[in-house]
Amino acid sequence: MTDLLSPPATDDARRGVARLRGAFRAVPGSPMASWWAPLVVFVAVGVFVWVAVWFGNNHLEHDPWFPVRDGIGEAWFGGWARWDAEWYRTIVREGYVYFPNVQSSVAFWPTYPLVIATFSWAFPSIYITGTIVTVVSGAAAALLLRRWASIFTTPAVAITAVVVLCVYPYSWYLYGTVYSDALFVATAIGAFVLVERDRLFWAGVVGILATAGRPSGLIVAVVLVARVIERRNVARGGRGWRALDPRVLSRSDAPIFLSWLGVGGWMAFLFVRFGDPLLFVKAQSSWQQGAGPSTWLKFRVFQELVDQPLEWSTIGHVVHGAVAIGALFLLPRVWRRFGWAYTLYCAGIIALPLLGTKDFQGSGRYVIGAFPVLVVVAELLVDRPRWRAVLVPLSFLALCGFSVAFGRGSYLA
Repeated sequence: MTDLLSPPATDDARRGVARLRGAFRAVPGSPMASWWAPLVVFVAVGVFVWVAVWFGNNHLEHDPWFPVRDGIGEAWFGGWARWDAEWYRTIVREGYVYFPNVQSSVAFWPTYPLVIATFSWAFPSIYITGTIVTVVSGAAAALLLRRWASIFTTPAVAITAVVVLCVYPYSWYLYGTVYSDALFVATAIGAFVLVERDRLFWAGVVGILATAGRPSGLIVAVVLVARVIERRNVARGGRGWRALDPRVLSRSDAPIFLSWLGVGGWMAFLFVRFGDPLLFVKAQSSWQQGAGPSTWLKFRVFQELVDQPLEWSTIGHVVHGAVAIGALFLLPRVWRRFGWAYTLYCAGIIALPLLGTKDFQGSGRYVIGAFPVLVVVAELLVDRPRWRAVLVPLSFLALCGFSVAFGRGSYLA
């Protein structure tokens, strides 16, 4: 009976069945896998992170230091609107302001609040709009990281890099937090993906969003140009520092300089409105994060280790510092795998907050932007399955724990 109901086992029939199966089954490295696999990882981890934030917000006593805010949103969204979220809400509603020697909104760069303002009409509150923008940006970052890593590495390393990004302990900033990190990471990776594909006009356009996204945008603006220079020189056989010889640039490479309009436009706005194009630096000092030896050498952390070594804040500062310094130790591997430009990019992304914070606070989440470091971590894990079997679950558990704490209002990063 089975033979009577089955189609003829001809070569054409077999090929047809194979094509039909292939339409629904993506293999690693195929175009289908390149878009759905990162999204599956992002959504799967994101479900746990959202539940963790919801639990911390609705079932734990809120941190007494967290300022109570009205109108944050529904139970599922309230835990995402913490700390700096209020600054972005104020910028969207009232614009930028500056008061000398007082914390002011000009310390926050414009891309994220502009995107929120663009779409705020579609959602019931600015906080919820910010959460949606962050979720979409985080998903885009996962997709683009997979695409960028595939240019240099194997499919296994590329998808592992997405896993590393998604379970990184500070990656709850990609899943809904009303902060600018997810949008900055997505636009930065997107600009570099376009550079690798020689789409320099669009790389410059996307670069505008990245360079106006946060102070690290200054580094993106420089390194986008450096990467174009390096690619041109390497194609001509240039090696070592000669790969960064700028004389190789031609008129056709000019569109990459569009990316400078982001930071340039922001500085022009500050000059026209407040008379100081570098006002964001002055405003940052109001958070007691001013430049100087005590900030650069982290005297405060050493004092905390002496006075209160077992306090959660001290432990948190040490963890931030350990993650950031550990990322710096991976820079030689980044150089060997991806070249000078990406090494300079990672060094700047990691070093800028290290030099600008008195106690390492926030350094852990800024490492997310150093995406080539995440890829070399993925390479190490692919080559060491036992490490991967231990470190990925531990990182995921840390992410969930931090997400619960953030949901209850703890200041973690």
